[in-house]
Amino acid sequence: MQALLYAAPGQLKWADTDEPSIRSPREAIVRPIASAFCDLDRRIRAGSTPFKPGFAIGHEAVGEVVEVGSEVTTVRRGDVVSIPWKIACGHCAQCLYGRSSACTSVPKHACYGVPTGGNWGGLFSELVNVPFADAMLVPLPAGLDPAAVAAASDNLTDAWVAASRPLAGRKDARVLVVGGTESIGILATQFARAAGAAEVTYFDSDDARKALAERSGARIFDGPPEALHERFDVTIAATRDHEMLRSGLLALAPGGHCSCIGIIFDDPKIPLFQMYMRDVTLSVGLCSVRPHIPKVMDLVAAGQCDPLSLTTVVSCDEAPDALAVHSAKVVMVRPRITESDAS
Repeated sequence: MQALLYAAPGQLKWADTDEPSIRSPREAIVRPIASAFCDLDRRIRAGSTPFKPGFAIGHEAVGEVVEVGSEVTTVRRGDVVSIPWKIACGHCAQCLYGRSSACTSVPKHACYGVPTGGNWGGLFSELVNVPFADAMLVPLPAGLDPAAVAAASDNLTDAWVAASRPLAGRKDARVLVVGGTESIGILATQFARAAGAAEVTYFDSDDARKALAERSGARIFDGPPEALHERFDVTIAATRDHEMLRSGLLALAPGGHCSCIGIIFDDPKIPLFQMYMRDVTLSVGLCSVRPHIPKVMDLVAAGQCDPLSLTTVVSCDEAPDALAVHSAKVVMVRPRITESDAS
């Protein structure tokens, strides 16, 4: 089969690799049919992450099940499913608590699309092995476009959790989304509205993202950062810029909450004393997406979030160069092979 490799800084390419096989009765083989480039994948391609070239990329996808082990009960061949980014057993104490990102049954940080915790392949590949099919795979609701929820594996669900968790229990909350990443800030804007925010303001320097945010229902802020100070109950920092993160933290009103989802590899300076004096909280970390994917897909199906409004759909042939051409979300699609089974 073929897998899409991060071959060198600035270069993705298709390469031949061995097909996966069923090695355990709890496994499934899944064929990705809608694979999304995460915002992190752009940075991997650019060579601006700690990950060295030579691995299969991709950790966001919807696929069709092509084979299952003898003990798999929740999915069967032909089912269309979301494939979470994180390898997780569903049975350890961390998984049962809802923290699939910290599963103790597999090596630490075991996941698709990056070389951490073993080699699990990438979700642009023609086939992938899912070691805990019943625990990981989430069937799509009937009629839902796979391309619309390809990123439910990570970015889409991360945006929902970043918005909905701090908004729970806050009535008439004012939300600030600090942009800077290619798509997750816009998705967070949409989900903040779906989660009940009274108003959503978007702050960014990029005109294209500001236009997308405005179409997603946000007010656009174009003034000096100081004018944001202590105005918002919730901020969502979808940025990698240290000063933009600082602005998001200082924008919190007393008792506020900042969800940091931009993935910053170095150590930013945090205005800790100002945060202390206003009794605010900062959350940051890997999102345990599996428990939240059904809700996210229901929200997309109901039209409360529209990922396709910022998505460009490309073919397999276009995928290696797509990130150099398109600036927002990119989803690669391939035809199904199991639809003919019924006939």
